[in-house]
Amino acid sequence: MHMEQIGERIRVARESRGWKQEQLARKVGIGRSTLSNIENGGQDTTTEVFFSLAKALKLNPIWLYSGTGPREQAAPEGEAYITAESLDDLAERLLARGPDEVCQLITLIIKKQAERR
Repeated sequence: MHMEQIGERIRVARESRGWKQEQLARKVGIGRSTLSNIENGGQDTTTEVFFSLAKALKLNPIWLYSGTGPREQAAPEGEAYITAESLDDLAERLLARGPDEVCQLITLIIKKQAERR
């Protein structure tokens, strides 16, 4: 694998979500130092860790590996974009997706509310 490029794509995706290395490492089940080594291209990953990283970051594994194709992993047809047990849970899950998506949702809510008036 060309780990330097893969590591850079992982780092950029993690940072775009506003996550610290500790947060992503915890989601994937690896240590922060292991993630740091992967992001710096100094450590190869197992197939299991590679796919866990792609899933946690909601990235298309083909894009993560090669840099080609769609970046984001499409949700399976019929599957909800995000599910939650409560509004508090929904807020936490949305915040985990990063500030860009939070802003998009707030803008959409304001727009929809204005349309109802």
